[in-house]
Amino acid sequence: MKKFLLLLFLMIFICFPVKSHAIATNSSYSVKVYFFYNDKDKDFNKAKEWLEEYQKDSFINVDYLNIDESKELYSDVRKSLKIKNNKMPFIIIGSNYFIGFNNKIKENLTKVIKAYEKAEKNCDIVSKIRNKENIKECIKVNKNIYNQSTRLPTFVIIIIILVGVCLIIGTNLIIKKKKILSRLHK
Repeated sequence: MKKFLLLLFLMIFICFPVKSHAIATNSSYSVKVYFFYNDKDKDFNKAKEWLEEYQKDSFINVDYLNIDESKELYSDVRKSLKIKNNKMPFIIIGSNYFIGFNNKIKENLTKVIKAYEKAEKNCDIVSKIRNKENIKECIKVNKNIYNQSTRLPTFVIIIIILVGVCLIIGTNLIIKKKKILSRLHK
């Protein structure tokens, strides 16, 4: 039993993914998030509070841009991305954008941020637009971020390990039982 517990501990220790930003993400850069807003908008405070809270535990850098002060950039971004809807807030990460703010958008924002944190390379489309640069290459770079292979969730890995350990133990018990029974019949 002691050998089993030691084996189990070693397998979990070796196979259990370490939850650390330094390991789990590419920490050489932070993900740039552009938050265009109109402070009179009803979702402005909810979105801003959520981003500020999310920012505490991640590698995102949020640029808050009031559309009254950033009209030209806001207009250029919408025109470049062919966005007709001018609802607020308007959040851009790479080439992905979100209009408005609700639980589904929070969920999708989280997925996009995590994908961009793990990506080896991404392109900041707003800075390209701001500098009057071509955005086609930027869109190509960002297009494959979701298609990159993703790691299995931790609980799936633990279940796989536990099933493997149980199979090993079960096999050992059956072999020992057969050996004991064969000795008794002699």
